[in-house]
Amino acid sequence: MTQRLLGFDPATGLAQWWLEDGEGAWAQKSSQVVEPLLDLNREAANHCDPYNAARDVRMVARIPLIVIAKWRNELGVDYWNPDHQDKVDALLNDPDWRWLRTDGGQV
Repeated sequence: MTQRLLGFDPATGLAQWWLEDGEGAWAQKSSQVVEPLLDLNREAANHCDPYNAARDVRMVARIPLIVIAKWRNELGVDYWNPDHQDKVDALLNDPDWRWLRTDGGQV
């Protein structure tokens, strides 16, 4: 199998790969370096006030783009669709996804 890097965005850590098996089959793969974002989440959860100065907006999570794609592809949850907000909130409240949270509350 051969792989070729199609693109890499250093700002997001997102990479796109082209995979070929030598027999005519191909696939596209995405990967992302998420550790810096998860480190920010841990720091925010432990030491930051999640509210803005006006106290009318609260940051509850930072979600890597690769996770947004995973939710869409595997769970059918479209982060960008306002009709799916309840499903996104449920995922963010799920202990399995707690590492995305930047505060200790519930959405």
